[in-house]
Amino acid sequence: MRINNRFGSYFLAMEVTAAVGLLGCGSPDADTSGKPGAQPNVLLIVSDDQGYADFGAFGGRPDVKTPNLDNLANSGVRFSNAYVTMSICSPSRMSILTGRQQQRWGVYNYGASLPDSEITLAEQLKEQGYSTGMVGKSHYGSYAGPEAPEFPTNHGFDYFYGKEGGTMDYLRHKAADREDFTTKMANHLGIGPFWENEQLKDTTGYSTDIILNKSLEFINRHQRDPFFLMVSFNAVHLFTHQIPEEDLKKMGVEKVPDWDPETGTWAEYLEWYVNTVKPNTPEGRKRYLYHLHRMDDAIGALLGNLEEKGLRENTIVVFISDNGGSPRTYAINDPLRGNKYILDEGGIRVPMVVSWPEKIKGGRVFDKMVSGMDIFPTLHDALGMETPRDREIDGVSLLPAIQGEVAEAPHEWLFWTGFHPTGEPKTYDDPDGALARHDRTYNGDLNGWAVRYGNWKLRFYGTSGTYGLYDLSADIGESNNLAKRPPELVGRMMSRYYQWHENIKKNHEKYKVPSSSEF
Repeated sequence: MRINNRFGSYFLAMEVTAAVGLLGCGSPDADTSGKPGAQPNVLLIVSDDQGYADFGAFGGRPDVKTPNLDNLANSGVRFSNAYVTMSICSPSRMSILTGRQQQRWGVYNYGASLPDSEITLAEQLKEQGYSTGMVGKSHYGSYAGPEAPEFPTNHGFDYFYGKEGGTMDYLRHKAADREDFTTKMANHLGIGPFWENEQLKDTTGYSTDIILNKSLEFINRHQRDPFFLMVSFNAVHLFTHQIPEEDLKKMGVEKVPDWDPETGTWAEYLEWYVNTVKPNTPEGRKRYLYHLHRMDDAIGALLGNLEEKGLRENTIVVFISDNGGSPRTYAINDPLRGNKYILDEGGIRVPMVVSWPEKIKGGRVFDKMVSGMDIFPTLHDALGMETPRDREIDGVSLLPAIQGEVAEAPHEWLFWTGFHPTGEPKTYDDPDGALARHDRTYNGDLNGWAVRYGNWKLRFYGTSGTYGLYDLSADIGESNNLAKRPPELVGRMMSRYYQWHENIKKNHEKYKVPSSSEF
């Protein structure tokens, strides 16, 4: 599989050449873990805020070129009806790693954490002798470092190279880059060094290249072992105006200034924020596509490396976006309505692919409803492992569906909560102030919720107190509200949502439920 490096970055070319050289293509035993009967490797790739229309195999827009992702989709099963458990990244990522609804431990928003009592996929695979690694964005709690229970090395990952928090600067990766910022601002921007296990390491380069190179190094070290590697890109999360200068010149676009910390206040920072994201980024779609295409190049390099090592056939590769495309970055979610932060389809329906050439016939599409929380039990099933018996696993194994043994839907019902399902709509001292306008750039669901039952979807719009009912088999864009037509169906779906949430809340007594807020 070729490496499709469209932008010719010197950093990428130099590091990939070095990393592939280290991999020892001619080593006589390099393909040990790829032999028939060996335990399969697992590569979990998570993109950040990727638009539904920003993936060629999912009916991508004409300006989208994702040949490597398309090849991955063609080599396995593409899930056209896949969801995540929340319309924002941190909660949905927790569910992917645990197979459980994150609301069970009180996570409805940012500002929450992954309790040490929760069991991750990495912990399970480590017990089975797998070498486990995470490279890239870790967003399972605050910026608390290795002492925090949610830090990756405290949840089963032998190796972590990445940053905490929701945003990762694409270019500024040194401690000195933080010096003129308040801690709060630097954290919110994702500026500063990477963690390598318990040590902070200054690094230079473009984040997607760094994530690729550290991932290649991990595969190199563990090519003879069964390994589980989670590659968690920060692409295509904001701030997508950040592009290496040599590539800006090749693209013929101007540099957009980053926040100047000397201007000082949090309100002024939010003012810059609002004025920098969509619709105020010059040539914003072009910049967004730069990061998308560079991520696709990196995925091609990872898959090509597995191919060269003889590991690709017996490596289970899972790809998923953590939530829908962001309204702040020029992502496009067509034909879905809505975006990240809200419970319309554009916020929670995502591209998802599973590929395992040795066991799964490629080129298939599964159109029944599935969830990111199904990844946990599916991989357990594929590897012949039992899921933990001391807790309820909300996901279900998709292996029978992936192998073509069954055609029925894995889920009859799925449920989603807004950011503050029991709270009042947020109010502002200054409705036109920086914070209010900042929040309007995402238009998040606060006390709304959603339910999916077969082809039907019921939305409660918390800000207006109204309902929307949609037949997604005929109206994937949620344009025809049928809420007033079948009252029995609406009542049944409402009842099931409240029953589900009351059951979920019974778990809260086992945890210290966080007070969630974006900041």
